[in-house]
Amino acid sequence: MLTDPSLEELLPKADCAYELAVLVSKRACQIVDGAQPMIPDSADNAVSLACKEILEGKVVKYQGTLSKDEYTVPLTREAKLALEAEKKAKEQKEMFRRDAQAADISFAEEQSRLASEKAPSEQEKSEEKITE
Repeated sequence: MLTDPSLEELLPKADCAYELAVLVSKRACQIVDGAQPMIPDSADNAVSLACKEILEGKVVKYQGTLSKDEYTVPLTREAKLALEAEKKAKEQKEMFRRDAQAADISFAEEQSRLASEKAPSEQEKSEEKITE
């Protein structure tokens, strides 16, 4: 049973008990899914933590429908680290691709330079034919 904060303290934060229950439920689901708490309080469970956040005014109701880019759920530490690792891996992959491309270009230039040094020029070929 919810004792801290009491239901009487929470009811003024919503128009009715049903609305309060939905608000608490949605925030508790976000916390369970990994959202960071908005208050530095360790509660017994996600519902208690959601109720404390609502009581302190950190979570408020919103009339209407939000599009996906209008709201965010705070990320967990693990999710932040995973995003950073993914970003670093993409940067390394891009750097490797650029280095490989540069190496291919320099290799092709070197091959064409060696080929031009080994192959006699057209003028040398014509001179060889004349002397024969």
